[in-house]
Amino acid sequence: MPELIIADSSALIALEKIGLSDILCKMYSTVLLPEAVIEEYGVPDFPCFSIRKIQDSLKSLLSHYANLGKGESEVIVLAYQTGIKAIIDDMKARKAALKLGLTITGTIGVLLKAESLDLISSAYDKAEELRKKGFYVSDEVLKDILRFNSGKM
Repeated sequence: MPELIIADSSALIALEKIGLSDILCKMYSTVLLPEAVIEEYGVPDFPCFSIRKIQDSLKSLLSHYANLGKGESEVIVLAYQTGIKAIIDDMKARKAALKLGLTITGTIGVLLKAESLDLISSAYDKAEELRKKGFYVSDEVLKDILRFNSGKM
């Protein structure tokens, strides 16, 4: 069975915008969602999620001193406590997670994995669709997707 993953609300919103909210359940056995993510996003319409309550002083430190949102802070704390990979898109939150030695990916990483599992035909096309729907996807990231895909051949 596929592994567990922790997701932040930005990734859930992005996947929903491109019609892929259910894809995480095809890639992971369970998507762990801190309560703050549920507060930000709402209750997901996919079945494989599990809500976690986070009570840790690290959460307050991340919120106040690293100036991260409640959702990002709780995602990082849950990943820190469990050692489970987290889907985080926010750059400040990604930097904080990496400083703590956490394993992370982002929405683009999810798209690349989905393509490698033949769940979508093109991560590049889905990234372009995200961009057209108002999500920031840099030209460099799009080029990286093309380079990644050309290296698979």
